[in-house]
Amino acid sequence: MDKHEKALQVGTGILFVGLGLLFLTGWWWPGIMFVIAASMIARAMAEGERWQSASGALWLIGIGVVFGLPGLIGDIAGAFWQVFPILLIGIGLFMLFGGKYRPNVSGKRKNDSDVHRV
Repeated sequence: MDKHEKALQVGTGILFVGLGLLFLTGWWWPGIMFVIAASMIARAMAEGERWQSASGALWLIGIGVVFGLPGLIGDIAGAFWQVFPILLIGIGLFMLFGGKYRPNVSGKRKNDSDVHRV
């Protein structure tokens, strides 16, 4: 079994254990966020990466904490629920286009110089 297959097996195992715990406790929201994050972190570590490299998992933990702490939103709950979908869309777009996987829209190759020859 190669490293990738083992990492997939570990991540899937954590996911099933977490789902079992969610069925037992009934704590689906925001528990599902923590289960998915734990699975992603376990998979990254099994592949030999640092747990911090699973940035999507860190986002899920953050969202889970926000919804898991009672009374955190307080009186601004109505306004938060109107802004929340836009916040999720923004986070998703940042993850797609804001990091190292940003598409090359300039048409230049990475080795091209910014100096133009005349």
